[in-house]
Amino acid sequence: MSNKWSSQRVNGIKLSEIRAVFTKVEEARSKGIHVTNFSIGRPDFDTPKHIKKAAQEALESGLVHYTASAGIAPLREAICRRLEEDFGLQIQADEVIVSSGATEAIYIALQSVLNPGDEVIVPEPMYVYYAGWSHLGESKCVSIPLCEKDGFLLKAERLKDYISEKTRVLILNSPNNPTGQVYRKEDLLEIAKLAVEHDFLVISDDIYHHMVYDDLEYFPIAKAPGMKERTLIIGSFSKSYAMDGWRIGYLAAPRAIIADAIKIHQHIVSCPNTFVQHGAKSALTASQECVKQMVAEFDRRRKLLISCMNDMDMPCVRPQGAFYAFPAIKKYGMTSQGFADFLLTEAQVAVVPGDAFGESGEGHVRISYSIPYEEIEKGMERVAEAIKKL
Repeated sequence: MSNKWSSQRVNGIKLSEIRAVFTKVEEARSKGIHVTNFSIGRPDFDTPKHIKKAAQEALESGLVHYTASAGIAPLREAICRRLEEDFGLQIQADEVIVSSGATEAIYIALQSVLNPGDEVIVPEPMYVYYAGWSHLGESKCVSIPLCEKDGFLLKAERLKDYISEKTRVLILNSPNNPTGQVYRKEDLLEIAKLAVEHDFLVISDDIYHHMVYDDLEYFPIAKAPGMKERTLIIGSFSKSYAMDGWRIGYLAAPRAIIADAIKIHQHIVSCPNTFVQHGAKSALTASQECVKQMVAEFDRRRKLLISCMNDMDMPCVRPQGAFYAFPAIKKYGMTSQGFADFLLTEAQVAVVPGDAFGESGEGHVRISYSIPYEEIEKGMERVAEAIKKL
């Protein structure tokens, strides 16, 4: 709802529909109704103890004052070492900004490179804020509709049809939210050729990069020929280390872009939270066994969810990354929103309607398997009973 003080900028964006589902769940729970919440996109695990201990020690040591705007050097260096060790990426500390979560990282990245009239290409279904961020950069979000027969994956031949003289940025999200799909190396290499040929940037929003299943390989597009100088990498501690409430992430990009992004960053937050940075450093430099254990549990839950969907004949492109499934619900004769409301009322189960992720998401819902195994089991049993009524 706008008022006389509303800016055109704010009237061009909308609230997250994922958060709207979250509000409905809270309302139901306030009435004593138990809801299985498949809408939440965060790990249900506690932050590992060694990470919390490092932050606590920083607090007790008096590390409670401003740091450099880009973040403390030891954390930026740890980010670079982790990217090299895990993915073979050669990034220097002065090519990194520590941000207040991946959300701020993408915002400052786009604000730094977009001009009025530019176009931002995004495969759809897309994460809920991409269109809004493009609008805030006074640019047009050009969505490329994908569907089940595409495997919800963008191919270079399809991308060609959407590239124009105004194309400035392509946003790729792999593993993907909401579909759970992972881009293959061969496809990314072909997409990279187009980025070089047509001289546009790629924002690689790969915050789920540790969560890949079925023996698939995560391939960073920044490793493709000619791509390091035109790729902006978005990183987050929220998913891999169960640190979503800590609000810390990073942007890794060419130095010239970082030099501009730091200006936007300073105008928003001045600098990232000091003691949280020390916890994040511990996350990256200590054993990664906690990550492996969490991913193994997500894989166990993924297989359970796939089995449940198969049992009720609910079509779904097999999710191979992150912790989301994006089943089709067209055969039930309801809109995505209608089906989500039906499940909340009839099964006490919360899912996100697919159209929250763009028009191409209509006819689907997003199910997150980032909740306990037993909750998935019970929740899907109630879904199966509910859809019998349809």
